[in-house]
Parts: sequence; structure tokens; C-alpha cells
Amino acid sequence: MSISKRLIDLARSELNSLLDKAAQVDAGDDLRDYGGDVSSLSDAELAAEIERRRQAREEVEQAVHGRRAPPPRSAPRRTAAGDEAIRKAYAALEIRPGSDFETVRSSYRRLMRKYHPDLHAETPEQQRAATDLTQRLTEAYKTLERHLRR
Repeated sequence: MSISKRLIDLARSELNSLLDKAAQVDAGDDLRDYGGDVSSLSDAELAAEIERRRQAREEVEQAVHGRRAPPPRSAPRRTAAGDEAIRKAYAALEIRPGSDFETVRSSYRRLMRKYHPDLHAETPEQQRAATDLTQRLTEAYKTLERHLRR
């Protein structure tokens, strides 16, 4: 097995492990009380849990600032699939979720310089793997660009 094939395999495994870690962190943040399974809650229980968390957030805000928090803006609703795509795009570019556009752009450029197909043209297999990886990086960049520019 050539060194470049090993490097490509290593890069892929690192990307996969980052995606797995991000999925575990995201699933654990919001739903750790229920083990990540919201489907077991009834509509009434889910509504009660949402209200309880809203009230707790308001109490903390009032205690910290001594005043009531302004009402939240009505943000456009995102689907779970959209959130998943954003999370995967951040992981593909090897940056922390929520990073600003400048960080996204610099990470994209760094990874493209590292994995560009022209740099891995020794064998057709290496070039195909590099092309596949750079296409995924470009797709992730475009997804985050659309998300951060709105």
C-alpha cells in the first residue's frame, strides 16, 4: 500500500471520526435527559418540557441581568435535515460548529491546498480519491456559505 493511499485513508477516517464526535455532542446537548429519544415523549410531555426549559432560561436571564430577557425573534424554522447538513459541513471542514465565515473560508482553502487533485496525480487512484475529497469539501463550503450569508 502506498504512502499516499495511507494518507488518504487516514484523512477519511479522521473526517469520519470528527463527524461521529459531532453527532454525539449534538445529540447529547439537547436531549441528555431522555437519552436522545424524543419519540418516546407524548405531545403534552414535550410541550411541558419546552415550557420548563423556557422558564428556566428566563429565570437565569433575570437573575444575571436583573431584568427580563427580550422576547426571542422569530427565526426561520430549520428542518432537522438542514441542521444535520450544517453540522456535517462544519465537521468536513474540520472546524467547530458555529464558526464565522472567515474561519470557514480559511479552513476550506487550507484543506484544498492540502488535498487538491493536481498535487496527488501520481496514480489515477490517488487522483480519484483526492477529487472525491475536494468535491466533498467544496460542497461543505457552499453549504456553509449559504447558511452564513443569509
